Amino acid sequence: MAKKSDSIGVRGVLLPLLSGQLLLPNVSVSEIVGYQEPEPFPDHYPDWMLGQLAWRRQPIPLISYEHLLGFPLERVENRARVAICCTLNGNVERPYIGILLKSVPRLARVSEETVIPINDTDDVNEMVAQRVRINGQDAWIPDLDALKSAITELTQSDV
Repeated sequence: MAKKSDSIGVRGVLLPLLSGQLLLPNVSVSEIVGYQEPEPFPDHYPDWMLGQLAWRRQPIPLISYEHLLGFPLERVENRARVAICCTLNGNVERPYIGILLKSVPRLARVSEETVIPINDTDDVNEMVAQRVRINGQDAWIPDLDALKSAITELTQSDV
């Protein structure tokens, strides 16, 4: 008989931002690449949309998740990385989003024992599915589909 602490978890990845970190399932992160200066979006785009990167010959929108959440836009450091994330919503035109990171992500085991939901009504944002504490550290679980919808709405208005 298995002990409760031996329960099977999911592999997750902690994506470090300057003002916090994101927790995603490992399968939603396709690749981590070094930061490169993106091609800027038109001026009417929000500041959290940093521009577009070329990844595997595809244009990928690059975003600052923490700026989207209301934190100030910080200078990009030399250790910065980009997490190429799939949205899992089936959009064949733009199936990926690039998220600016401050450094290299870390793997994390996600289970009922390691993740505690934080129910803080002061920290509500439509782009955050849940705020959690994992292994004693706070993290946001992003709503990638809501983010993808917001990006699609902005980019389709230029077509």
